[in-house]
Amino acid sequence: MKRVNNTVLQLTVIVAIAAVVCVLGVLQYHWTGQISAAEQDRLSRVLTKSVRNFDEQFAYDFERLTESFEVDPTDPTSTLEARVIRKYRDWNQTSSRPDFLAGLYIWRKEGDRSSYLELLDQTTVQFQKSGSFNEIPTLEPKLERELGKLPLFMAGHQAVYHHWKFYGDSLALVRPVFRVVSPARESDMAVEPVGFLVVRLDGAFLKDHYFPGLIERYFADSGFNVAIRSAAIPHRAVYLGDPSFPISTSSPDAERNLFESVDEQARRRGHPLVDFEGEGGEWQLVAQHPSGSLEGAVVDWRRRNLAISLALLALLLCCAGLIVSVARRSERLSNLQMQFVAGVSHELCTPLTVINSTIENLADGIVDDPAQIQEYAAILRGQGDRLSRLLDQVLLLASGKLGETPSKLRPVDLAAVVLQTIATSEKTLRDEGFTLQKEIAMNLPPVKADPVLLGECVANLIGNAVKYAGGNRWIAVRIQEVKARALHEVQLTVEDRGIGIAAGDLRSIFEPFYRVQAVRDGQARGVGLGLYLVKRMVENMGGQISVSSEIGRGSSFILHFSVRGALKDGLAGRFSSPSAVR
Repeated sequence: MKRVNNTVLQLTVIVAIAAVVCVLGVLQYHWTGQISAAEQDRLSRVLTKSVRNFDEQFAYDFERLTESFEVDPTDPTSTLEARVIRKYRDWNQTSSRPDFLAGLYIWRKEGDRSSYLELLDQTTVQFQKSGSFNEIPTLEPKLERELGKLPLFMAGHQAVYHHWKFYGDSLALVRPVFRVVSPARESDMAVEPVGFLVVRLDGAFLKDHYFPGLIERYFADSGFNVAIRSAAIPHRAVYLGDPSFPISTSSPDAERNLFESVDEQARRRGHPLVDFEGEGGEWQLVAQHPSGSLEGAVVDWRRRNLAISLALLALLLCCAGLIVSVARRSERLSNLQMQFVAGVSHELCTPLTVINSTIENLADGIVDDPAQIQEYAAILRGQGDRLSRLLDQVLLLASGKLGETPSKLRPVDLAAVVLQTIATSEKTLRDEGFTLQKEIAMNLPPVKADPVLLGECVANLIGNAVKYAGGNRWIAVRIQEVKARALHEVQLTVEDRGIGIAAGDLRSIFEPFYRVQAVRDGQARGVGLGLYLVKRMVENMGGQISVSSEIGRGSSFILHFSVRGALKDGLAGRFSSPSAVR
């Protein structure tokens, strides 16, 4: 009853732990969902802030550049170069990024005369005539067309706020220069366009220093890849923070038109805006997470956390199951130890009681007849042998050396060893009313075995047959050679017609200290070591043991010894055994 209660308690604990783990798993799934949403919101806010800061810094720098080189259209054209030089010097002295500028040009075309170009020499800080735009040869035809689009005359106040135009492929900012024609009215004057001021940006500085510096400053800890591209499709890469960035992506995590903020800055400060060459000529800032998208990154993060959490919960459940299993094994081992101590005590007490009683009778002179003395001596010898066998089994188990191959294997005549073992107990068996049937085949091949261990195995099996014979006192010992396709062995069978073994106990009877419940209830002597030692000894000799049994009809134990193993070791020939003996 106590064992049943313990089992129920253990099962209850296992179910409770499993339920707790399941609840923790559900809560973990819910919590990771909340944490994932919070993490996605945090990353979105970090990305938004980084994009905004980058955009504001770029707009500030770009607008300051355009503002620094604004030329008043109402001033005389004769002073144009001097005014541009003055602005260039101011730019170098006041700007935090003077390297932004690669060059300054003044391109003019007055009336029907051919155009001419002036280039600012940054060493002498003087304008010099140049034959063409060497670094940006495609720009001059565009200036010709752009000049043709401008009105012949416009009011001075309109010219003051005339937009810049950005040519992205040339990295050039262009704005018309004007010549005063005549006053349009008292408060204004008329001007005509005569050319363009060209401010060329330094592409190497942008790619090597400016953009990397801004990205390092505003995106270093965000975990996002960043690129600058043209707005027009197909997109053209202006700068790639990572060479693997998908520049043509249509769904980045963040996208910002950089020149919109430039115009906002200019409009707020009251300066000319910036137009672009063609549709989509402006630059875009795009940011994307390395995993493909911000949502995908958060999903992957959640999956990894869930996998780790569920693995830990599974490990916790396994550990709990292992603890319960170890507890059950410990309980079972404790029970086996108690049974072993009780069994050994019982087995020791019985022969010791008989020995003490016999010795007392002999010492007190109660027995003086020689025949009785011989009978008492036989009793003492039998009980002494019984004690010796019990101690041998216990010591052999306790030494732990049974599996260390102490046996001396050699070619053995199995029939001779078995007959010799049977001869020592055959008379006792017959006196106790047992029928011993021997069936031994002729010309058996040799097998590899240890005669001493083999004899102990046979004696142990016969002893068990006697112990559990019940009312049917019949024992059979058979030895036969078995050949099949892949099988060649000699089989030794010890069979009885005793009480038998239940099918549920067959898998456990070879375990140490195991005894069938019916045997324990029947107070049969024994400690549950015999069959365990037989199995270990047979396996130590390279053989195997099998059993078949049925309740009420007896048991059959078969020892299998391979002949092929003996032949491989050079053992040949056959032993001539006697014919079947009954």
